[in-house]
Amino acid sequence: MKIKAIVIALLLVVNLGLLTAVVLSVVEDKTALAATAFAQTMPGSSKYLMVTGRYRKSRQALYVVNLQTRTLAVFTFDQAKKRLIYSGRASLVADFR
Repeated sequence: MKIKAIVIALLLVVNLGLLTAVVLSVVEDKTALAATAFAQTMPGSSKYLMVTGRYRKSRQALYVVNLQTRTLAVFTFDQAKKRLIYSGRASLVADFR
């Protein structure tokens, strides 16, 4: 009887360890997905390419490339007004010759 109780206690400890590992891996996966961006295709999406990134270390920017005219437009995000501000554009053909 004493060995049976020890085996049951050992199995309970192992199961608790496995349950903890599963819970921690699920929580870690959710935080990794929260910071991941996923691309979506739409009609006309072959004409444009959009990328987000930093602009001058402290600002967020949206870079839009028109693949037909080969131009790049830059929009920055104004956090105070919560809107995108057009910052300018450039010709990729002229800039990368």
